[in-house]
Amino acid sequence: MYVIDGNIYKLLPDNLFHVAIEKLKLYPVDKLGFEVNQAQSYMKQKFEEELWKAHIHTPVESVHSKGQKHERIISLEPEVKKGHILFNSDNLRYNHQVKDYNRNCTYDDAPDSLYGAIQLIQSVKSLKFYDRSLLF
Repeated sequence: MYVIDGNIYKLLPDNLFHVAIEKLKLYPVDKLGFEVNQAQSYMKQKFEEELWKAHIHTPVESVHSKGQKHERIISLEPEVKKGHILFNSDNLRYNHQVKDYNRNCTYDDAPDSLYGAIQLIQSVKSLKFYDRSLLF
């Protein structure tokens, strides 16, 4: 798995939606995840409206964070150490936040978002391929 563009933005929702739409033009994807804890389901709805206005019809899946954040984040460590999750060296702030994560760190948005992204990827059902000769 590759973290192609990991960034940490502090933006108001409208500006965040604009940045996300610009990223989707660069990196089209099949599915999006949006964290919907507390009142964020309203923001998800507004984001979907902005996507529609931009003619982007990618499904947005609600992501509910479950369990202790620290436990979720440290569960990624083996995958990172084994090289199953690779990072773009240009994403310095994001990469440092993931690499330097510990229970008492001030900022944990990057590793928490990485966990959410990995969960979203792992929830994708694999495709089954059949022998086409069986159809004719």
